[in-house]
Amino acid sequence: MDERLGSSLLDLPLELRALADFLSVDNSPTTILRVPAHESEQCETVYCNEAFQTLPSPEKELEDLQGALKRTLALDRDLHNRHLSGARWQTRVSKNYCIATAVVGRAHIIDQRPFELNAQGVKVHSNGYSNGDVPSKQNGHVNGDALDSEYEPSKRCLDWTRSDTPSVSPWTDFVRSVDWASTAVGPMDSWPMQLRQYVMAIMVNPNPRILVWGDHWVFFYNEACVQLFGKKHPECMGQHTSVAFSEAWPEIEPLIGTAYRGETLKVERALMSIERNGFLEETYWDFTLLPVLSLDGHAMGALDEITEVTTSVTGERRRNAVSSLTEYIETASTLPQLWSAVLESLGSSSVDIPFAMLYAVVDDVPETNETESISTESQSNAPHKKTVLAGTVGLGSDHQDAVETFALLEHIETGPGLVSSCLQAWKGGRPIMVSTEDGTLPESLATGVPGRGFGDSLRKAIISPIKSTTTGGEVLAILVTGLCPRAPINAEYKLYLQITIEFIEKAAALISLPEEYRRTQKISDDINNALAQQLKLTTLKAERSEAKFSRLAATSPTGMFLLDSEGRALYVNDTYLDMLGLPPDDSVVKRPEGSAWKEQVHEEDLDRFIETWDVLKEQKVPITIEYRSKKPWKSTDKSGQEMSGESWLLATAFPEIEADGSVSTIQGWLTDISHRKFSEQLLSQRLEDALENKRQTENFIDMTSHELRNPLSAILQSADSIVSTLDAAGPGSSLRDEEISLSARTVEEIVDAAQTIILCAQHQKRIVDDILTLSKLDASLLVISPEKVQPPMLVTKALKMYEAEIARAGIDAQLCIEPSYEELGVDWVILDPSRLLQVVINLLTNSIKFTQYSTERRIKVCLGASYQAPSGKHHGISFVPVRHARHARTPAIEWGEGEDIYLQIAVYDTGRGLSEDEMKVLFQRFSQASPKTYKQYGGSGLGLFISRELCELQGGQIGVASEKGKRTVFTFYVKAKRWIPDSPRMARRPPVTRFASTSASPVAFSRRGSAVLQNVSNQMGHETKESEAICEVFEPQSDQSSTAQQLKVPTPTTNGAHKTEMHVLIVEDNLVNQKVMSQQLRRAGCVVHVANHGGECLDFLEKSTFCSSDTMLHVILLDLEMPTMDGLTCVKHIRERQLSGKITGHVPVIAVTANARNEQISIAIDAGMDQVVTKPFRIPELVPQMEALVAEVAWAKQNLT
Repeated sequence: MDERLGSSLLDLPLELRALADFLSVDNSPTTILRVPAHESEQCETVYCNEAFQTLPSPEKELEDLQGALKRTLALDRDLHNRHLSGARWQTRVSKNYCIATAVVGRAHIIDQRPFELNAQGVKVHSNGYSNGDVPSKQNGHVNGDALDSEYEPSKRCLDWTRSDTPSVSPWTDFVRSVDWASTAVGPMDSWPMQLRQYVMAIMVNPNPRILVWGDHWVFFYNEACVQLFGKKHPECMGQHTSVAFSEAWPEIEPLIGTAYRGETLKVERALMSIERNGFLEETYWDFTLLPVLSLDGHAMGALDEITEVTTSVTGERRRNAVSSLTEYIETASTLPQLWSAVLESLGSSSVDIPFAMLYAVVDDVPETNETESISTESQSNAPHKKTVLAGTVGLGSDHQDAVETFALLEHIETGPGLVSSCLQAWKGGRPIMVSTEDGTLPESLATGVPGRGFGDSLRKAIISPIKSTTTGGEVLAILVTGLCPRAPINAEYKLYLQITIEFIEKAAALISLPEEYRRTQKISDDINNALAQQLKLTTLKAERSEAKFSRLAATSPTGMFLLDSEGRALYVNDTYLDMLGLPPDDSVVKRPEGSAWKEQVHEEDLDRFIETWDVLKEQKVPITIEYRSKKPWKSTDKSGQEMSGESWLLATAFPEIEADGSVSTIQGWLTDISHRKFSEQLLSQRLEDALENKRQTENFIDMTSHELRNPLSAILQSADSIVSTLDAAGPGSSLRDEEISLSARTVEEIVDAAQTIILCAQHQKRIVDDILTLSKLDASLLVISPEKVQPPMLVTKALKMYEAEIARAGIDAQLCIEPSYEELGVDWVILDPSRLLQVVINLLTNSIKFTQYSTERRIKVCLGASYQAPSGKHHGISFVPVRHARHARTPAIEWGEGEDIYLQIAVYDTGRGLSEDEMKVLFQRFSQASPKTYKQYGGSGLGLFISRELCELQGGQIGVASEKGKRTVFTFYVKAKRWIPDSPRMARRPPVTRFASTSASPVAFSRRGSAVLQNVSNQMGHETKESEAICEVFEPQSDQSSTAQQLKVPTPTTNGAHKTEMHVLIVEDNLVNQKVMSQQLRRAGCVVHVANHGGECLDFLEKSTFCSSDTMLHVILLDLEMPTMDGLTCVKHIRERQLSGKITGHVPVIAVTANARNEQISIAIDAGMDQVVTKPFRIPELVPQMEALVAEVAWAKQNLT
């Protein structure tokens, strides 16, 4: 008995044996099924009687019955006398079993009587009745009354769509249970008669039918469609068709639209990709679409007669693939040819085989000489195996999981990619399924292959060993095939893969069959002739090979040599002799090579050469050595100039080792590398020259900067002293003394001259700074230091710096905040304030310079912001194209995580304007608008070039627009980030306002960055009022004083009446600078002490309050370059004494130096300086910085204690 049709009587449980014995003699097909406890489980067939087994297709009937039982159980567990899947089966459920018996009326199941065709072509059975007329029987005779009553029209109402009509099946119960009121057709009792008729018609139809109704295309289907729709049932009942089949709607919509237009449409094998089993599935359908017409003749729906033909289409496609495979492999006569044919055939199966990799299994024999190979072969008859990639389909040969080869060893179980799964398939000799669900299929292979398998991501692949059927199941190859992601892995798919593997295995078996029958006699007959012929051929080949080798050696540009173990030459070619400068004869072959080495090898390289030769002989390893020979080298370059030098040779040699381990011969090659060595030496010399030139240039720039800054500092401070002294008398006053008397006009002229000195000194300082900045740009050493800043305050600072010049020139200067800045709500941003201010000052000084002689003198600075890089159209300019990208060497963490903002600044002036030709050269190095520009206005021609470089370094651009004789506007933008505070009012050290500019103001460098010295007073030494020329003043939300108050840190004041005297030690070897600084600091209210070098500074410290003495000291101003002891050594001693306890507390030290290069400043900070102030500087700007440092040290000391 077939196991699929149940068990025999003896295998049944005791409680079922009597029932099964009774059913065994019943003529009605009957089966007993075990009812599953859960819907996810399958029905189990316990018993089928003989009548059931004699059905034409008992397995098919049983499968349909199990499916219908499972679907019906989901609706109603009571199955007594109920319909199942459109066929009437009398069923009864008893405990865990269901007994189903076919009821009279299913003629195609229970009526197996012989029949014949009558004249009308109708089936007529032997008793005279035609097919479909099945009368009842009593004692073997036909009962006519029963026949009449069997087909008498029913008197009861069958319209189950009415609420008062009892249901006739579980399916109709389901249809009636749908919430139709929530659908477009409304409650069932409101349906029109035509809709009721069509719904009832398709529901009683045993074949799959679909009804699409109304303008909303409401979806109806009968019970036969449930199995076709899978998990879409029951949610798709009553939905809009586009919702029910959204994934295939582009293909379905035009078909239904055709029926709605009143046309009849028949489509065969239509491809529809639908999701009915949890994944997008490839399905094929036959459609017959009929329009449903309303009473007035308009199309109001579509009736679809559907038949799924997926199995037919995919089966035909796979049969064709197998047929194609047989055609390909028929032409193969060797295994490599077979593998190529298999891959070529699989390449045409683009749907069912998305990708494939074929590994051939070969012997893993290491490369040895002939003697060792014979020895190994005699020792083992089963060499190790390995796989070699024979080819791929759908994947590139360079795919990361297409491993070229891997060993097949019993003790190896893991490997990259699919190697471990391939090893399992090889060991087990059976296919292995890998999938993405359990992680056995790598993600790189699960990626969809374009043009194969619908391009979808793969879910599974199968690894199949291809075994030999003639050598005991030996694995000949391993085939890895990806499975179509839109096909269910069912029995048909598995059968296709199995047949494919079987065909490949059979072809491999035919190719690898032994050929003893035709080979043995042939070998015995031809062996002598073959050996003789082989000997002749071998001799001829040897002669030809020797001739070829001789010609090759004679014409080779490389020296070739063959030596014995003692170094005697057995063979050398002519190139070898020419490289060593030996005569072209055989004398070198007859004498020991060792004795000639001293004559050939340079004496400085001889010991190294002999040592390398000993390594070659003793360790028996290949060697490579570069050495010089005594023969001089000469050559000629392309220009015809003669080059000469030492002759360099590259020798490569390896030993030939005998079986006993001794060295028999040594062979190798000699290459002339003299030209390469000459080029390397020349390149090295040029590199050294370039580095030396760069070093000298930097030294020159440093020296020039240092020597210029020192006198400039004294000039500025002396001029400040003159101005402050004369200004003390008050404006318009005369100066009278016992020995001298100056009128007010004379005093005014002296003050004006002093201010001119200050301006000239500042101008000269800007030139020095520009040169220094340019050198940093050329060396790519300019560093961007982002800090939190308010842009309007930066621009205001620039205007304040040049307030005196603007007022002197009678210029009306304005700062305008554009609406774009306010709309974006810009407050604090992160950028490099020193570089931004440097560009603003360059443009502002140019505007002042060119506007001061105009009839109308106005300057306007506009500040705007945007989220995108500005185009320049707003100010009517075109930005200069970026020459090359400069990347700021700044850690990303310093920029924060705020959003990107572009700040745009435009400087308008009413100067003389520029022509088109002048604007073309404006941003070039050492270029000005015209030769007359320098003569009339001065300048170095570097400012705008540096400004362009700084803008590009900060991710921006600069441009200009001008009209000759009217106006000029310079516009630039930089990239910044919006500042995001870590925490409000977070306690921190007193902040230092960071407005740095190496072009206009002295800079204080500290461990926290750079900061412009606060300009708390004007050039006359008094507090200044804000310029009325600025039309809009930006007020920050929090200033330094408010922050300091919250942190309880004393804020330095500028009112001498309310501050204590500051004791300052000036350590300066230049007596002029020392004297000028002392006078200025004393005038500023400081108590000044002086020292000439670092040693005197340390001596003074021992007498100060830092060493428990009485002399007060607050801060040290320390020069760097001094005799006896320089500033760096001095500050190191100070910090060491602090650590050892000889000095109490932290000594504030500010380096005062003319060395302005970043590297020099960093060295000073690392040595222990608190801050570095670059010369030239002005005392009114230095004093607030000193006070801030002293206050900061005091605050830190107070908090630590």
